[in-house]
Amino acid sequence: MSDRTLHIELENIGGIERKEVSISAGATFIQGPNAANKSSLLKGLLFALGSRDVPIRSGADEARVRLSVGDESIERVARRTDAGVKTNGDAWVTETDDVTLLERFAGLLETNSLRSAVARNDDVESLLKEPMNIEALEAQRSAKMNRKRELTADIESAGDVEDRLENTERELGEKRDRLDDLESTLEALYDEQETTETDDALQELREERADLRSDEADCETQIDQLESAIDRLKQRRTEIEDELEAARDAAEGTDVETLKNRRESARSELDEIQERLEVLQSALTANREMLDSEFTGVLGRDSGLMGDEVTCWTCGRSAPVDELEETVAELNELVEADKRRKREREPEIDDLTEQIEDVRQSESEVKRLETEKRDLEQKLESRRDSLKEQRERRRSIRDRLDELDDDIADRAADQRSEQSELTGEIEETRVEIQTLRREIERLEDTCESLRETRVELEQKREDVERLSEEITALTDRIENLETELRTVFNETMDDLLDVLEFDRIERVWLDGEFELVIAREIDGRTQSDSIEHLAESEREMIGLVLALAGFVTFDVTDVAPVLALDSLGAFDDERTRRLVEYFADESDFLVATAHPESTVDADFETVIFESPVQN
Repeated sequence: MSDRTLHIELENIGGIERKEVSISAGATFIQGPNAANKSSLLKGLLFALGSRDVPIRSGADEARVRLSVGDESIERVARRTDAGVKTNGDAWVTETDDVTLLERFAGLLETNSLRSAVARNDDVESLLKEPMNIEALEAQRSAKMNRKRELTADIESAGDVEDRLENTERELGEKRDRLDDLESTLEALYDEQETTETDDALQELREERADLRSDEADCETQIDQLESAIDRLKQRRTEIEDELEAARDAAEGTDVETLKNRRESARSELDEIQERLEVLQSALTANREMLDSEFTGVLGRDSGLMGDEVTCWTCGRSAPVDELEETVAELNELVEADKRRKREREPEIDDLTEQIEDVRQSESEVKRLETEKRDLEQKLESRRDSLKEQRERRRSIRDRLDELDDDIADRAADQRSEQSELTGEIEETRVEIQTLRREIERLEDTCESLRETRVELEQKREDVERLSEEITALTDRIENLETELRTVFNETMDDLLDVLEFDRIERVWLDGEFELVIAREIDGRTQSDSIEHLAESEREMIGLVLALAGFVTFDVTDVAPVLALDSLGAFDDERTRRLVEYFADESDFLVATAHPESTVDADFETVIFESPVQN
């Protein structure tokens, strides 16, 4: 537990004109009578931490709160304006999602949404699961999976770069050795030629022929490479066309607008069900209050000759209690039916959303493949043009070589056999040397390109491995987040039922549909019961434990250092003490309110609030 102290200064917050309070780490009770502004202190504390609401004192234009914990301090102000209340200054929590976590799971005041939902028997699933942001996690995972597929395709299309590089380097070494041998041989031939007279014109022809033969060899190499490249491009074009056909079938096989309309219709129906559910719930609550009223007379229950009657507090008419009970039962059936329809429609909306996303991904894949096909066609056309040019160049070279052969043959007839043989050997050696030099240059460029590709592939493999880990982590988080939340709630609820000793409740837990399930002892047997039959303190405990489960699951203690508890009047002193003692270890600072006659402060720090002076 931290040894820090929390100091707060409040001005014009609720009923507080000016107040300074220091709170030590651990659990602290704010003790005072009703209307002593204990709740105002907690609201001011939550406003400083980042809550979006703050009560400005009546008659004041602005409220101010200063908060310091250790070496950190902040100041926040709320002002009344013609456009409403405006805030400025730095809060402890600034991110919108973190503010929601603070308000929902750390600010456990009477108006807390989870406590209120349990008290009204409203649905708690959306309140608990909203911070999970499952859709955002799914979108992240989908994006990472798409990127992983792209990288994997790049790696596979590159082939075995290591083997290609090893073979190319080996071939390069062999050709360099061969070049060294040929250069030595050529030098020896030139030395021998110096002692022999030769025909200068014939020598020029032979040199030209050597150059042309080297050009012919280079041209042949270029043609072979271009033909291979064209074959590879054609093969890839066939693969793309197959992939494109499959992607188009997937994209065109489903009408996105129809899916959107169906989803919009489902959402509209869900909204209508929710609105009707709120109306029915309000009517059900009003009728139950009339039925359970302990008052008699004008606005309550009377006993007459025809049996008990109850007077409606809205219209003033009397009706038999039996009819009111039937109305309550009918309303309850309508409420449960709408809840079932709501649970049935929500998965349909998720399924339609997933289908729409699949079609969009297919459309994106079609665009990508069409772009790749266009690029490939351009490359193919360019390679064909280059191949045509090389073939024409080779034909021209061969025509010239035929002419040179004839000229050289005519001139060589007059040369002695020895000179002819020597010159021919020199010519052949020079041709091979020039061809080798060009081949070595090409191989050097190929090696450099393969080394760069190897580095790029290694980085892509690392990216694929990292993406795989991130995808696995996201998948685990999506699958485990809901389970973790239910587990924390169920384990905490089991502990608190033992600590607070609610004898009539056997167990309370969240099932797989995030519905609250209650098992309690009725007439000596354990039976399932509904939350509206629980005592106020039992409902308050469930609401607080739901909030605490969210506090632990979403690591709210990393967002804000305070856990605030208010309106604990439904618990007796001993249960309040046990409840606070259980919660105290979950946050650096736990601040709870208590009445002056309470004895729960014996083991905790206490701050006394006096009743404000009445003018």
